[in-house]
Amino acid sequence: MNGHVWDAVIIGGGPAGLSSALLLGRCLRRVLVCDAGSPRNAASRAMHGFIGHDGIDPAEFLRKARRELERYQTVKRWMATVKEVRREDSLFVITLEDQRTVVSHAVLLATGARDRLPALEGAERFYGRSLHHCPYCDAFEHRGRFLGVLGNDQAAADLAVELRLWSRKVVLFTNAVPPVEKAVAECMGRSGVRIVEGDVTRLEGCGDSLERLCVGGDSWHVCEALFFSPRQMHQSGLAAGLGCPVSPEDGAVSCSANGTTEIEGLFVAGNLSNGVQMAVVAAAEGVKAGAALNDWLLARQCELSTVG
Repeated sequence: MNGHVWDAVIIGGGPAGLSSALLLGRCLRRVLVCDAGSPRNAASRAMHGFIGHDGIDPAEFLRKARRELERYQTVKRWMATVKEVRREDSLFVITLEDQRTVVSHAVLLATGARDRLPALEGAERFYGRSLHHCPYCDAFEHRGRFLGVLGNDQAAADLAVELRLWSRKVVLFTNAVPPVEKAVAECMGRSGVRIVEGDVTRLEGCGDSLERLCVGGDSWHVCEALFFSPRQMHQSGLAAGLGCPVSPEDGAVSCSANGTTEIEGLFVAGNLSNGVQMAVVAAAEGVKAGAALNDWLLARQCELSTVG
């Protein structure tokens, strides 16, 4: 550890973290971005719903964002994984996986979430191509086709009804032995969604384009895109280690609308908290959290100058 103290260390190099870094760089803040290089949407061909970037390859989006940050000399980005964050007096000490340590006045966590794919043969092959969890991001590209929804609960039913915006050929595959609840069955009947009960065992198609799926081991059904409500785990271990409240169910970090947390100097942006999970929203939350962090630094500087 050297004597340099950063104004802020941003942990996470996706839309939220890089947008925070951009705003703080424009405030002449000394910022270090620690980027582990494992974006959530790495499997996707394209990002959608982000005005000015609709249809862009996610990797190209990140390359452009990183290039834009290069003009701000107070902002640095390291390809590094953070192992631990701890408080020492009024500062944060950040330990990297390679055992280097850095010190900062504030920390902004933008480590995101990880999706748990359904346990289906072929899931990894089709994920991000024709196996999706976000209709706003991906349904338009499959409009008019045979669409499926995986699940037998109300969340799956709601997703199936929503997908009727893009296609009238929507099927709810329960992927479970117990029959669906009466309320779900009635909802599907009113919405014109067919229900196929039984375990989905395999996905098949040409290349990464899904064509059909197998139910019960021997019953094949046409399905050109399959949607599911993902079980997620927010990557919140660093926040929990600092004593910040996190959800016991999925690890989502508790924070205010502008990303402030109960821990002084700790901010959160993007998919690490619960909310609409789209790149454009994560970027906006990054800007809001960056502004809140800058305001916090200003207030802290005023306090110190008054005490001095």
